[in-house]
Amino acid sequence: MNTSYVKKFEEIKNVLVYIAFSTGEVTALELEENVTDWGRCQLNLHLKKLVEAGYLQSNGKQVERAYTATNKTKQLFGVK
Repeated sequence: MNTSYVKKFEEIKNVLVYIAFSTGEVTALELEENVTDWGRCQLNLHLKKLVEAGYLQSNGKQVERAYTATNKTKQLFGVK
């Protein structure tokens, strides 16, 4: 298996787990500082795709956009 695919999968999994177990909204800056090595542009692209796929919900703000896990993600990781 291509290691770049594995790394991308692990990064996405880490982002989802971090947001799923957070008690509030999570910003891209918080993810950038604590979870992933991706730059902001790449991170925002992945976050947008995760929202479109139904794994995350965005607060929809242009400034201070933040994310929460959907029930789909919480169920995937066993979060109550």
